[in-house]
Amino acid sequence: MAARPGARPAMEAAWPCLQTHETAASDDVQRLHDMALSLEGVIAAPAPFDSPGWGFALTEALACGQPEAFISEPVWSLLRPDGTLHLSLRPEWAQKVVNKGWAVVHPFARYMAGAIPPQSLIVLAPRDDRECAVASRILQAAHGYAVGRIDGVILPDTRW
Repeated sequence: MAARPGARPAMEAAWPCLQTHETAASDDVQRLHDMALSLEGVIAAPAPFDSPGWGFALTEALACGQPEAFISEPVWSLLRPDGTLHLSLRPEWAQKVVNKGWAVVHPFARYMAGAIPPQSLIVLAPRDDRECAVASRILQAAHGYAVGRIDGVILPDTRW
């Protein structure tokens, strides 16, 4: 994964922590929405905590990942109207995504240490088709973390 070009856009520090500029086009938001719903076992769900946007949950049979993989079980991802994604990744994956500039640690993970896991991320809104494809790959990785497997390979430390 190449680094995201340009400076990271600012995020609101107050709830719901939306991106303040360089938001995604409505077509890209719809593309991410449709892609999330196409993943195995994903169903639409209300956004947790009255957050703006669309929640994505897993069916009970597939929600086998660690509790940290979920925003509020069974919701594992949230697509917000600005095009950002709230999701979690395995810590080693999350660090790489943040280091490459594609995401930031959710501001509340800093303010509420322990209550929100540090791998809770906000993936920045895509600005073009290439960035939408990267955001889609990150979303797929978060899905694998929540399911507890990637391409049939069971991830270490998943719930049984």
